Amino acid sequence: MATVVAATAAERAVLEEEFRWLLQDEVHAVLRQLQDILKEASLRFSLPGSGTEGPTKQENFILGSCGTDQVKGVLTLQGDALSQADVNLKMPRNNQLLHFAFREDKQWKLQQIQDARNHVSQAIYLLANRDESYQFRTGAEVLKLMDAVMLQLTRARNRLTTPATLTLPEIAASGLTRMFAPALPSDLLVNVYISLNKLCLTVYQLHALQPNSTKNFRTAGGAVLHSPGAMFEWGAQRLEVSHVHKVECVIPWLNDALVFFTVSLQLCQQLKDKISVFSSYWSYRPF
Repeated sequence: MATVVAATAAERAVLEEEFRWLLQDEVHAVLRQLQDILKEASLRFSLPGSGTEGPTKQENFILGSCGTDQVKGVLTLQGDALSQADVNLKMPRNNQLLHFAFREDKQWKLQQIQDARNHVSQAIYLLANRDESYQFRTGAEVLKLMDAVMLQLTRARNRLTTPATLTLPEIAASGLTRMFAPALPSDLLVNVYISLNKLCLTVYQLHALQPNSTKNFRTAGGAVLHSPGAMFEWGAQRLEVSHVHKVECVIPWLNDALVFFTVSLQLCQQLKDKISVFSSYWSYRPF
């Protein structure tokens, strides 16, 4: 019996020493690593206030699609805003070529990029509040911090991976439709969004349904990408989507940011798992 008690006491002493080292040393090492990774992620957004001098650089991206050459163009990205757009659309029925571009006095904010950057900044702030001088007393403290950081990183990642679902009237009412010169024809709608590491441009061609139309009218709900045949009401008209053209371009630094988010989330989870091992031990071995 004495041998068993001694072995249990020795085991407890070793575990307590390992846990103390984990809280005082390894946790801070992981926090430093996380801060370094997330600062790199933040820099990828190339936005003012991220430590760079002067205006944000402009990047030109050529739009492309494997399935169609109906839409071609170039988008100019400046941080979290589209500063220029130059788009050519070949109309399917008569091959008429339409050209439209942003007005020179306009920029279009990409809220997804802005939100993702803000969530990264919040995660960095949470980590910076626990500097080297801070002493973690319990595993619960570490778990709470990791949960808070992971929440911000998950939200940042989701803003890039999950575009907003919009109804066709919402797209029609968007300020994006008023960004172009010459003005878009009334039978065209345009939407721009981020999907993973890609900047996507969708052009919807519409036709009006006649009042005596025998089609069963049903208003389309919200979607990231609407299909031909989707119907909606706008003003006094009932409209139907006749053609959909989607083109996109890869933004390399968005891909970098997504990789940084994944690596950071893995580090957070690994630290949580280590803490949980000790927490499980304390739960089953009262002292």
